[in-house]
Amino acid sequence: MGRIVAIGGGNLETTKELNHYMIKMSGKEKPNILFIGTASGDAKGYIAGITSAFGIFGCPVKALCLVTEQPSETEIDEHLVWADIIYVGGGDTASMMQRWKNVSLDKKLLDIYKNDSAVLGGISAGAICWFTEGHSDSGYFTEKEDWQYIFVKNMLGIHPYILCPHYNEEGRHSFDTMMKEKKQIGLALENETAFVEENGKISFIRSREHAKIYTINYKNGNLIKKEVDFIN
Repeated sequence: MGRIVAIGGGNLETTKELNHYMIKMSGKEKPNILFIGTASGDAKGYIAGITSAFGIFGCPVKALCLVTEQPSETEIDEHLVWADIIYVGGGDTASMMQRWKNVSLDKKLLDIYKNDSAVLGGISAGAICWFTEGHSDSGYFTEKEDWQYIFVKNMLGIHPYILCPHYNEEGRHSFDTMMKEKKQIGLALENETAFVEENGKISFIRSREHAKIYTINYKNGNLIKKEVDFIN
């Protein structure tokens, strides 16, 4: 089993402490960071932001661009082998997963997890991808008007939870109602919080005081919502 840091949301300044946690988890002073910005369409500004955010710690950063470029399988593999940390950015979860499946990146990331050859992480869409399903705003990117939150399925399924990022933001509490149709447990992550797995051990961290993560499920039609405990 491998290592995952799935961040619920925030910006690169407010999640700086969580990013540093990934660095420490890698066991290297200046690990190689591979940024995968598929969900944002390989946005140049996002790549520059990640390069700066991890550059502060002296980490080399490369971007694997799958939307604006068409790398060969060999080129994709070379990027993945180079990485000590793989950080997945936010954006359109549904389109990201479709593009990954087209180039078999989903399978490659699962192999990395199973072999524990890199720390896996990310934010928002980059957090959802490690679970079975996610509460997603992908409709915004395709419909723009009159869109609604949806469950995006067929993620990597490493952990059997349904993930909701940005839980403290407007509209995200629709997750509570939508979970009524599910039998699995939901994890609702506020911004500046993260789900952490290290070789089978699960914990939760945060970079904002009083930020919360909840488990959400239904029993006999009744909503059961519980706060998790943090290690920091």
